[in-house]
Amino acid sequence: MVAATYRRPATGNDGTHERRFAPRTLPDQVAEELGAEIVSGRRKAGERLVELDLARDFGVSRGPIREAIRILERRRLVELLPRRGAYIKPLSLKSVADLFNVRTALSMLAVRTMATTPVESYVDTLARRCAELKAQVEPDDPIAFARTTTRAVKTIARGSGNQLLVDLLTDLADQTVWTTIWKSPLDYQTQEIRRLAADLMASTLKAVRQRRPNAAVTHLGQLLEGDRDRALATLSQIRGEAFDLSALAHVDETGAAPPTIAGSARTA
Repeated sequence: MVAATYRRPATGNDGTHERRFAPRTLPDQVAEELGAEIVSGRRKAGERLVELDLARDFGVSRGPIREAIRILERRRLVELLPRRGAYIKPLSLKSVADLFNVRTALSMLAVRTMATTPVESYVDTLARRCAELKAQVEPDDPIAFARTTTRAVKTIARGSGNQLLVDLLTDLADQTVWTTIWKSPLDYQTQEIRRLAADLMASTLKAVRQRRPNAAVTHLGQLLEGDRDRALATLSQIRGEAFDLSALAHVDETGAAPPTIAGSARTA
C-alpha cells in the first residue's frame, strides 16, 4: 500500500498536526503507533479501544483499525473479549525484561553452535553486518543501528544451522511486543555506546572464526545484556516507573557480574 497520511489528535497546546506513515500497510502502521502509545504508558492497562474513536483519531476507516487491534492481540498488548471489545493488557517492565532474557538465551545458544560448527556463508554475512555497524557508529541514527544489530543476531541464528532457533527468534519478533518497543529509540543514543556495541559484535565474529564458542558467548552476551539494561532504563524513564536493573545482572559462580556496556546508558 502506498504511503498515507493520517491526522493525530491534539497533544498539549500545540493543536493537531499531520504525520506521514511509512510505506507499509495501514493496519501495520496503526498497530505500530497504537502499540507505541501502550508501551510508553500513554494508554493505560484496562483501557477499552473503541474502533470508531480510533478510526476518527487516525483518520482511517474502521477496517484498518480492526486489523491493527488483531495485530496488537498477537503481540500480547491487547485482549479481545467476546461481546465486550478490545482492552489493553498490562505490560510490566518485568515482562519486557523477560522477553529480552529469552531472546538473549536463544541468541547465545545460537552463537555457541555457530562458533562450534558454523555455516560458512553466514560467517561472511556476519562480517558484512559488522562492517555496517562500524559505518553506523558516527551517524546519529540509533534506530538504524538497532535494526542492523537485530539483523546480525538473525545472521548468527541462521549461521548456527538450527532452524528451530531461527523460527523461535522470528516468533519473538512477530508475536510479542519486541517489534513495538523498538518503535522509538531505546538504545544506541551515543557514539560511545554504538562504538562499544560494534566492537563487541566484531569480537563475536572473531571468536566464531577462531572456533572459540565460550568467547563468542561472552562477547555477544555482554552486547545483548547491555542492550537490555539500556532499553529498560529508557522505558522506565518514559513510563515514569521504577525498575531495579541490578536484579537482572548475570552473576557467575564466583559471585561477580561480568562487565557489560550497560553502565554507559545510565550516564548517557
